[in-house]
Amino acid sequence: LNPAAFVHSVADAVQSRGGTIVRDTDVDRIDDSAGGVRIAGSSFDAVVVATGARLNKLARPFGVKRLVQAGRGYSFTVKVDHLPVGPVYFPAQRVACTPVGDRLRVAGMMEFRDVDAALDPRRIQVLRDAASGLLAGAHLDEREDEWVGARPCTADGLPLIGQSTSPRVFIAGGHGMWGITLGPVTGKLLARQIVTGQTSTALRAVDPLR
Repeated sequence: LNPAAFVHSVADAVQSRGGTIVRDTDVDRIDDSAGGVRIAGSSFDAVVVATGARLNKLARPFGVKRLVQAGRGYSFTVKVDHLPVGPVYFPAQRVACTPVGDRLRVAGMMEFRDVDAALDPRRIQVLRDAASGLLAGAHLDEREDEWVGARPCTADGLPLIGQSTSPRVFIAGGHGMWGITLGPVTGKLLARQIVTGQTSTALRAVDPLR
């Protein structure tokens, strides 16, 4: 699928159900008190920290000691003479190719580096060279949408999902390369925990306080 289109559709669904999306607002702390949880001047009954590879700063004051590190992946899009009808994955080279509109998105790489570090053009070149031996008719020197994104990775490969040391602050992160796949079930199980106070057996292994 097209990750950007998917995320925008989720945002649209939230708003269509009466939810509010606040944009361009930095959150550098969470204040938890008897009156509720305050973020950026607003108070809430509960909050879910789901900030990807930036999880550590906000979650650590609430007992989350597991490090979440940025495992950065690179991608670009190119024109191809024959666009495949579906995604193609080359496991030996670890290169994933996905049709996006009339172009092919070529993605791969795992770079452990600061989440805000600039895109490294050498990584794009490595990905381009790997794809050149795999794709016939791909115009690899006419790249567009060169991009780097940070996957939130944990040392044991398991995500962090559940209640923190505060009964009002919950954690959802560390999904690595499986965020889009595991995101829906994470949301479902975590919402159930927030509303009922009961923890699903499926979440015990991914306790954020482990």
